[in-house]
Amino acid sequence: MQLQSFKLFAVILILLAIMLASAKIIFWDYAFERFLPKTRYEVSYLYSFEGFDEPVFLSTFLPVSDRRQTITEQINSSPGMNFSINPGMSGNVGRWETTRANGKTSVSYAFEFIGEARKYLIDSALQIPSFYPSLLEDYLEATENIQANHPQIREIYSGIAADKENTLGVLTAIHEYTGQLKPMPFKGVTDALTAVRLGEASCNGMSRLFVALARTGNIPSRLVGGIILNDGSKRTSHQWVEAYISGEWVPFDPLNDHFAYIPHNFLKLYTGDEFVYTHTPNINFDYTFKINSSLSANPVLYGELASHPLNAYELWEAFDSIGVPIGLLKIILLLPLGAFVVAIFRNVIGFNTFGVFLPALIAVASRETGLGWGIVAFLLVIGIVSIAHFPLQKWGILYTPKLVIMLVLVVILFLLISYFAIGTGLISLAYVTLFPIVVLTISAERFARKIDEDGFREALLVTLQTLVVVVIAFYVMNSRSMETFFLAFPEFFLAIIGLNILLGRWVGIRMLEYYRFRALINNNHSA
Repeated sequence: MQLQSFKLFAVILILLAIMLASAKIIFWDYAFERFLPKTRYEVSYLYSFEGFDEPVFLSTFLPVSDRRQTITEQINSSPGMNFSINPGMSGNVGRWETTRANGKTSVSYAFEFIGEARKYLIDSALQIPSFYPSLLEDYLEATENIQANHPQIREIYSGIAADKENTLGVLTAIHEYTGQLKPMPFKGVTDALTAVRLGEASCNGMSRLFVALARTGNIPSRLVGGIILNDGSKRTSHQWVEAYISGEWVPFDPLNDHFAYIPHNFLKLYTGDEFVYTHTPNINFDYTFKINSSLSANPVLYGELASHPLNAYELWEAFDSIGVPIGLLKIILLLPLGAFVVAIFRNVIGFNTFGVFLPALIAVASRETGLGWGIVAFLLVIGIVSIAHFPLQKWGILYTPKLVIMLVLVVILFLLISYFAIGTGLISLAYVTLFPIVVLTISAERFARKIDEDGFREALLVTLQTLVVVVIAFYVMNSRSMETFFLAFPEFFLAIIGLNILLGRWVGIRMLEYYRFRALINNNHSA
């Protein structure tokens, strides 16, 4: 028997999507991870000082690109100051200076950063070498603040690591010991010995102790400095450790319990026992690090995949070129998937929801507010419109003017919510204004009408079913796997069309109808 024409067309679309994706995997080595968006950080050093007609200098470490981090868009702004970049053993140093500074002066240096998380595996059979090249000798020496030769440090090492037989065991013992110190906010330089005696330290004290113990155990190690990037403004830098293992500098962070691991938001600025900035004394110096994050296309898209057919390169580039957030592209790509979830729940399972695409739209809007606040906003709109519906209905207000009144009420409600959220620091709730207000208003009006026609119980049941579909659509559309899949293989939109064609001719009993008519179905089976 021949397939019906609609079935044949749907199967062709699905097979075409599979064939295109297979060709990309087989012939062009497409991999999901290449399409994972990266978090791009816009970082600004904001420095200020007061001059009194005397020479002033200010130096700070500037970031450089390496295998793990990419630095772009570096912009210096320092009116009246001479600026230079001086490469050094510890890192690149930016230096601002003037022979005569007068009054309040501001300096800024901005750049963009994309980092990769790195996890290192240390072979459990690896032994600590007895000899290292001369280039590593400095990383085994004691210093003023890293007292690797002090008897108390040696005693601690013997107590925690003397019985360890390999590199992994020694580093694990050192990491656990330094990490158990009581964390304290930065109050100045804390050397390794002081950290031991106080039993507490900030990141720099813990890291110096880690380095001292590692050098005592004949493992070359060094301090690393930088900034942990999180949105907002901050005045704290960070220090962690790198140990030399089998030709690699492997990161450790006892304060944050990162063992042989560095997160993607760790900005590395320098190596060694240094400070992020130095300056002329007595100039009323002040500073802030300002950080903003956004999603960005994986740089691989602009490199090795740029010449490959059927890739997202042009689309990424177009969005980037006009300053449109990459997150919007993800919403556009995943909205059909959310709508497909709604179609399955309505046509196959038998859910009754307010509107066809409302659950998918609420799920999209909830990406900014979070699912919890998204549901709260939806219920608030349902409540206020329902309250307003009854007097308007009683007064005989026509449908269109009634919708306009309700829309105004919803807008006022959202503005009040945003004002409250900003005032109380609930920034995610402030994004409630991004919700599709018109669609919400119409759906809320339907809820009120549902009460009139079928009663409050039925209206509440439809609301609960809508919320269930919103939750499931939210998690499907926010799945990193789904995001990556459709970014890498947008041709599967053809498969969604094909599946919806098949779904559109669904004539079977919906799942919930088996429950509703279970008595009738059981009687028929008995007969």
